[in-house]
Amino acid sequence: MNTNQYSNSNITKLSNMSLKGMLVATLVAMLLGICSYESKGQIETMYSLYRFNPQIVTPAHVGSSEVSDITVINRRQWTGFEGAPVTFAASLNQKWGENKGIGVVALMDQAGPIKTTTISADFAYHIPLNDKWTMSGGIRGGFSNLTIQWSAIRLTHVGDDNFQEDISSGLKFNTGWGLRFSKGDGLFLSISQPRVLKYDFGAVSGGYKDVDYYYTMVGTKVRLGSQITLYPSAMIRVATDVPLSYDVNINSHIRDRFDLGFSYRRADSYGIRLGFQATKNLYAGYVFELPISAISKVSTQTHEIALRFTFNKKSSLETK
Repeated sequence: MNTNQYSNSNITKLSNMSLKGMLVATLVAMLLGICSYESKGQIETMYSLYRFNPQIVTPAHVGSSEVSDITVINRRQWTGFEGAPVTFAASLNQKWGENKGIGVVALMDQAGPIKTTTISADFAYHIPLNDKWTMSGGIRGGFSNLTIQWSAIRLTHVGDDNFQEDISSGLKFNTGWGLRFSKGDGLFLSISQPRVLKYDFGAVSGGYKDVDYYYTMVGTKVRLGSQITLYPSAMIRVATDVPLSYDVNINSHIRDRFDLGFSYRRADSYGIRLGFQATKNLYAGYVFELPISAISKVSTQTHEIALRFTFNKKSSLETK
């Protein structure tokens, strides 16, 4: 069950229905898959500013630069579509000593009646491999909860006992890990699994099986004179029995103050990114996305806003 994607065939069949009727039919079809037969799915947060804040998907990022920061991200996907995904994330990244970093991530993701809440702590250690390359290893530990709010669904025919009581995984311990290799000129490669343990609903899980997701990020920076620096990057998401998902991005940093960039998510959307260094320590970022999948028939845009406050030594707009 992927809360951020719907199959093309289902969207096409439902495209002539009213928006509210389409939502109910789609959500009911998704959620019934949890309780009957065997279904596999992922409850993963989708967001675009991962180069801006990679800590959400890899604990190896904390303490990787001379800058500590607090970052807040709010994403509203498929605006105008009732029950569309809404994500809120806040993180603290703190350099600790010479080669260590610590951090905290709090995240809430709501998609229709499905709500995921997570709070976790990160620790990373950074080891110089030679005079150019550094290896970072990070671990994550925290608690998470998955809730399906059956009672929030407006049904055409009321009275079905299966939709009267909400179910929850309860507050469960979870963990994650990440590895990151970085070079002094800005080149980096990271591999991570931000959530290792799977969600389940105990005796009411039925055939529902959660999916492990792995993330790979790669990027670099290219200086074009003294006024413009380019930051190309890509992120790949991999899971068993789930279609491959990847993002390709390029961002330009202009005169140490402005950002302008473009992105593409495979079979999903195109996007434009804007950024502004408001003060020495405060940066604001914004992403506007246009869907190209079948969901574009009923929703035309996604918005993502981020604020970052940096402290400790010099300010920096991008990760290495």
